[in-house]
Amino acid sequence: MNERAEGLKDFYVSRLDFLKYSLATGVAVWAGTLAPRGVGIGEAEAQALFGTNRVDPALFPQSVASGDPAPNGIVLWTRVRRAATASGRVRVGYRVALDDGRSDAEAFARPVLSGVAETSAARDHTLKVQLQRAELKPYRKYRYRFYYAGRASRTGRFKTLPAPNADVGRLSFGYISCQDYTNGYYNALYHLAREQNLDFVVHLGDYMYETTAESSGQSSFQGGGPPERNFTFPDGGRECLTLQDYRFAYKKYKTDRHLQEVHEKYAMIIVWDDHEFANDAYQTYAPDEGGTDATPSNNPRRREAANRAWAEFNPVRVAYDAAKDPLSEIVIYRSFDFGNLLTLVMTDERLYRDGPPAGNETTDRYVTPGTGAEEAEGRTMLGTGTPGENNLPRPNQLSYFLNRITRSTRRWKVWGNEVTFMQNKVANTYLGGDGLFPSIDPATAPEGIYITLDQWDGYQAERRFITRRLRDDRTLPGPAGVENFVSITGDIHSYIAGYIKEDYDNPVSQGENRPVGVELICGSVTSSNLTEIATMGFGAIPYAPDAGQFTAAVTASNPHIKYFNSNDHGYNLMEVTKDALVCTMKRVRLTGPVTPENDGSAIKERDPRRTSSEVLRRFRVPARGSTFAGQPVTGPLLVDETTGVPVPIPADAPVPSPGPGGVA
Repeated sequence: MNERAEGLKDFYVSRLDFLKYSLATGVAVWAGTLAPRGVGIGEAEAQALFGTNRVDPALFPQSVASGDPAPNGIVLWTRVRRAATASGRVRVGYRVALDDGRSDAEAFARPVLSGVAETSAARDHTLKVQLQRAELKPYRKYRYRFYYAGRASRTGRFKTLPAPNADVGRLSFGYISCQDYTNGYYNALYHLAREQNLDFVVHLGDYMYETTAESSGQSSFQGGGPPERNFTFPDGGRECLTLQDYRFAYKKYKTDRHLQEVHEKYAMIIVWDDHEFANDAYQTYAPDEGGTDATPSNNPRRREAANRAWAEFNPVRVAYDAAKDPLSEIVIYRSFDFGNLLTLVMTDERLYRDGPPAGNETTDRYVTPGTGAEEAEGRTMLGTGTPGENNLPRPNQLSYFLNRITRSTRRWKVWGNEVTFMQNKVANTYLGGDGLFPSIDPATAPEGIYITLDQWDGYQAERRFITRRLRDDRTLPGPAGVENFVSITGDIHSYIAGYIKEDYDNPVSQGENRPVGVELICGSVTSSNLTEIATMGFGAIPYAPDAGQFTAAVTASNPHIKYFNSNDHGYNLMEVTKDALVCTMKRVRLTGPVTPENDGSAIKERDPRRTSSEVLRRFRVPARGSTFAGQPVTGPLLVDETTGVPVPIPADAPVPSPGPGGVA
């Protein structure tokens, strides 16, 4: 008898011991090939599960995914094709092996971990295995696969985190957001999956959209994609309203082969933004679902359905408890430490936030002068522990975030931030009324014109509080203020780089108004950017300028913003060392012929080989205490490595000059 068959003979154990070995929800795990006595599986079933190397993707229609890596842990995910069983439960096997150059057959014949998990129609046959085991070693590459009905899934790969106190010299990751399936093909993800030597990928939200394209109305920003990418939901037509709808959306999105490839190659750290529930969502409210200022749409059951589907369909170390209220049944904010190099804090900026400051109407949220309410004290984006609408409890996520950032002893403190933190106007009363709105009346628009109050511009008092803590905190020994703070952000479908400070309307950026960090925003994977919105309109927004006008207005109205591009789609790459953080903004562009189908757009080209990925900008952020151009770096500094020219802080404070040839 061969080695594999000998191992399978030893699988037979009792159901009672199966529960003893269970981690949660019917998941068992053991080291190596042989199962200990007690995991409730017989030889015949073991042979059916593990006695194969034949890959059958059709049995795993959403392929596989991994996420929330830890030094000794990972979350593995898949979904099996629905199967009828007498008990309603389906057994699925899984194995984890070293990713060391061996073939899959050799590697999975000698796994470091094996296990069995159960799923059922109650969770749409999704499977989430949360591993925390000594057999998984820090900062090491592994591969994994699932087994079901005598077949195996495609192979996935992940890398564990470094040990908490490890001396880490280099870390690389990608980050993305806003992948509207209906607006175009995921060619950006095709190229991201082919980036080499990333440690993980961060997804900053809008993984899926709760609406699909229609000719007019609230979803008109989705109207320009390939017809074959359009679809309807089983219960809600063109809008998710039920658990079945939200599950359907994830299943549809996850059938995209390019998205599957990213998941198969890299572990992902994921949070949501608004479209995983509803556009511009806050707490249990969906402003565009027939809501008005007087009667905003409040739908707790819909919020619960969105929460549950998100927990079921993503590889996250996050629990869902249906017995709790919709603001307490799930907690997605969490943090990750990468040795002594980096702390990454992921926040939730939807479930606890207060409503729009000026009202729920579209014109009160977009391209609006505001009312002054956006500056009101007490308004919260993150949640401060005060009760929310309908007296539902909210945690103090603000304290969690600040404690994790200010008390971190890692070199870099990175915020996984969903919506733009810096001020973002298209007309600034304090800087004059030029640009898109030459006749702006300071009496009717005392703050100027904001792009959207759905961003941190609608929560300015809390933004000031955070900025002051970053500037003045003395939690740790040394200079006042948090060193090397960087926000990575999505949502706005634009590439943006700029400085974080307290008073954005004051062009002087010194003393108490000195920058406290930088913000680096990625463009969307496919979701409509400014150029596309200007072409097709944007719901009830009354004014859609062309992209050139808009770009000029943004940079003129926001001296702290040093780069703005809302013409392209793609992703960002981040390389982190002790001396610097380098962000490479990449776009996808069409390299093949222009056809009636692609209309000259890279996201409308079906064949990704007719597109390429190229660098838009590369920004270096030297660490405080390091040197740049032979001079010490004492605070946040952006250096545009695309041109080799330092980007001065607002008010043109002196910065080191580049060396010969434009390179510092």
